[in-house]
Amino acid sequence: MHLTKILTIFSLIFMPLVIGCSNIKYISMSDHDPWEDEDRETVVDKAKGKSENIDIPDIYEVSCKINFEEADLQLRSALEEKNYKIIKVSHVTKGMKEQGRKDFWENMNIYMICRLSDGYYVLKHNPWLVGLCPIRIFTYQNEEGKLVIGMFRPSLAIKWMGNPDLKAIDVLKLYDKELKEVIDSICEK
Repeated sequence: MHLTKILTIFSLIFMPLVIGCSNIKYISMSDHDPWEDEDRETVVDKAKGKSENIDIPDIYEVSCKINFEEADLQLRSALEEKNYKIIKVSHVTKGMKEQGRKDFWENMNIYMICRLSDGYYVLKHNPWLVGLCPIRIFTYQNEEGKLVIGMFRPSLAIKWMGNPDLKAIDVLKLYDKELKEVIDSICEK
């Protein structure tokens, strides 16, 4: 009698799960994306082998003795050369001064940038990563009077990928490399 009740409860709970999962096909991590409608050549495909891991900290900053106006022009030019679009520049220092705050960092700005064509691959299977978009490059003048240019490493987003995607990982690693090159080109060490 108890065995019949246990089997009945078991079948009521687990049978819908078994039936519901019976139509799932095996999905593997490979170069072919099973959800892809068509094959597309991306910047990553063209740069195969160039998107390897580079060793930079999570927050990458370089300081240099350059005035902000010159750095701004160089940054805009270097980003454009690598096909990044500046969506918006947030002038944090200016906003703070408009609020009457005089004791704040000078030349603090946030450049919000993206390459929308690659964003497709990053967000396709991980839509919540849109919260990390666009990528940000920041500036501020430190206590020594030097201009600091930096970024949070774009590939940090890999930590929050619930659905690992090889193309997206390659794109993010390529961003690490390219944006480090942009920052370094402005502030030669």
